[in-house]
Amino acid sequence: MKRLGIYVIYDCENKVDDYIGYMLHELRKVVDCLVVVCNFKEIRSGIQNINDYADRVYYRDNTGFDAGAYKYALCCCVGWNEISAYEELVLLNDSFYGPFYPMENLFDKMDKIFADYWGLTKSPSGTLMGEYTYDSHIQSYFLVFRKRVLGDSRFRSFWESMPYPESFLQAVCVFELACNKLLNECGWKGIALSDLSKHKYHIKINENPYMLYSYELVRYAEIPVLKRKSLDLRFQGFSNALKALKYIESQGGYNVQLIKKHILRIGQPLHEKAKLDFYRLDKFYYSHTRIYLYGAGILGKNLAEYFDYRGWFFGCFLVTDSCNSLTNCEIFDEADITEEDGIIIAVGTKEAYAQIKDLIKKRCTEKQIFP
Repeated sequence: MKRLGIYVIYDCENKVDDYIGYMLHELRKVVDCLVVVCNFKEIRSGIQNINDYADRVYYRDNTGFDAGAYKYALCCCVGWNEISAYEELVLLNDSFYGPFYPMENLFDKMDKIFADYWGLTKSPSGTLMGEYTYDSHIQSYFLVFRKRVLGDSRFRSFWESMPYPESFLQAVCVFELACNKLLNECGWKGIALSDLSKHKYHIKINENPYMLYSYELVRYAEIPVLKRKSLDLRFQGFSNALKALKYIESQGGYNVQLIKKHILRIGQPLHEKAKLDFYRLDKFYYSHTRIYLYGAGILGKNLAEYFDYRGWFFGCFLVTDSCNSLTNCEIFDEADITEEDGIIIAVGTKEAYAQIKDLIKKRCTEKQIFP
């Protein structure tokens, strides 16, 4: 089957990581033409990860995010005459790691399924940001459109008339949701790879499957990718994503160092004023006799999961007032903290971070506090 692939990259440091190079290497096996759109004007490092595999590379500002990049490539670069010569159009971006299973297997499997378009995962119905309601739909980080869709003027009109989104919320609305709405209204049949899994897990309204069920998707539904966002310490699904990472590592078919190398480079946002630098975290951990985690919410518990993954230990969770029913927890003022100990502040807002840091500094030095 003749396929056109369009892959979108954005990086705030203008770098193209090796995990992207591996993805493009594997994607090259299933597409006849690979177009890469960089949502930045120049590449400072890693250009070999693109040039070794792409037929064409376009550079632009990050106007409209990935949706804007797709519109730019389709309407301004490739053009509809060329697109009409292909049997499938594959739209995907750099928001995930993988593939953990051969791309050829994925496309061979989906070739046997009758559908006009397909993707990897499907979102249930829900409400976006508490404002916009939406129906169940195939998620847009990996979309494949077939000939029946590509040859229809309504699909072309959608892209030509779509405004360039000015925010993440708008991008979801005018691209992911609006595109799915058009596909449904036109009567085109869509399916997600996750629908074909014999392993059933119950996704509730407003739940994002790739944020909460990474392990189940990778292991049982054979979803060949892991969303980068699922490994964000601030989110509830981190523990499940870490379990998926362990599974991927145990299978041996994918070099998980590609994932770790990228995470180490970009760090982990904690809140508006702080980023978790994993290199500094390693140094901090090994520079202290004992480590405490100040905060026992989602961030603190996810850090504890990360410690377990690394084979690290920590003294206990610290809280300001009351442990309530928490186990392995002490009130900060009552904890036996020595000058050889270190404390990691694990809270998700800059206000709470500032208050806790001021409190800790009454008993500890600056060198004992992270980040």
